[in-house]
Amino acid sequence: MDSMSWARQDCPSVGVERVSTPAPSSHDLHQNGESVAITSTPSGLRRAARRMLTAAVAGMLLATAAVPATGAPARAAGYTGPHPGAFTGLGFDTCAAPSDAAMTAWLQSPYRAVGIYIGGVNRGCAQANLTRDWVSRQQAKGWRFFPLYVGLQAPCSSYSRRIDPAQAAAQGRAAADDAVAKARNLGLAPRSTIILDMERYPAGDAACSTAVLQFSSAWTGRLHDHGFLSGLYTNVASAGLADHVGAYAQRGHARPDLLDFANWDGVQTTADSRIPSSYWQPKQRMKQYQGDHHETWGGVRINIDSNYLDVEPLSTRYGSTTVTRSRPWVRVLWSKVARSVR
Repeated sequence: MDSMSWARQDCPSVGVERVSTPAPSSHDLHQNGESVAITSTPSGLRRAARRMLTAAVAGMLLATAAVPATGAPARAAGYTGPHPGAFTGLGFDTCAAPSDAAMTAWLQSPYRAVGIYIGGVNRGCAQANLTRDWVSRQQAKGWRFFPLYVGLQAPCSSYSRRIDPAQAAAQGRAAADDAVAKARNLGLAPRSTIILDMERYPAGDAACSTAVLQFSSAWTGRLHDHGFLSGLYTNVASAGLADHVGAYAQRGHARPDLLDFANWDGVQTTADSRIPSSYWQPKQRMKQYQGDHHETWGGVRINIDSNYLDVEPLSTRYGSTTVTRSRPWVRVLWSKVARSVR
């Protein structure tokens, strides 16, 4: 017997009486296909109907809660929620979004998530394929995305386009505004996580580290203002990881919601001795476990980095609103039931 069957049958009979022929003054209802007569007063009728409604909704909610959420989507299952959403499994990233045909061929691979470089002044490749229509088609195939934004880099890095320490917070907010505009143009849903790609920079420069933290904190706060989540990509050999671990619980610092770290040891895990076990947990990490290499699936060869994701959208306060992991329709339905039984 499926869960919905028993849920529908578990209805209380308080205030109702099953009869074969209702009295003329009774009110007809139907429950499980049988005629049910309410023989109580009008106020009793309302209370009985409300109890039946409450019990029916409760059974439905229990039944849906009993079905566990899956990690990676099925090969052909469409997806339209926030990206990457709740996902545990393998993903790849490549400099330019592959063609639609290549993405179809790669459904034969073990990967079900793909990194897309949506913008930033330091983005390296042109994106001829990366359009709103392309995103829609890949979602219909079940692909999840982890959007990446390659903005200004650390002041002490070798990049020519770098953060200005005097304007770090303002530049972080501007980068977030631009990233959200690009995400929306691609049709990415609100509460998607946009990952700031902060490439390697050396340790030992306090002013440089401060500028990076100011930039990333402003980036996170501004993404939250727009209703999106924040991610940070960094290498375990970069000062970026140590700086953000050090600032994790710092008052006034808005830490990234997701940590995407590179450690090319080939191990598919999100654990690392350089990251305290309680930080970015539970399910707020992904790891790039293998760098630049070629793989061929479905006859299509692509140069990729390989990633392992263990992520789930977390409760995050956007202005005056808190969005949590729970299903939004459940909260709306319960509020309607609560109003009906007042």
